Amino acid sequence: MTNPRCWPEVTLHVFEQDGGWHWGLTIERPRGTGKKVVAYNEEAFRSEAQARADGQRAVHEWEHDGGLRRSALA
Repeated sequence: MTNPRCWPEVTLHVFEQDGGWHWGLTIERPRGTGKKVVAYNEEAFRSEAQARADGQRAVHEWEHDGGLRRSALA
């Protein structure tokens, strides 16, 4: 993914947990190893497709608008 504002590259993760579907965004840690969760959804989705679509919206917002709503940040 390209990132015009020099934000770290973000990865979308979609997963099922507690009977619902969720998404999370991670970036590589600037120092050290591993990933850092930078955003996630709070309400469960009924399907993987719904969670993925909302997660892709969040990725687009992260890449083009310089991040997400403060309440969505982890």
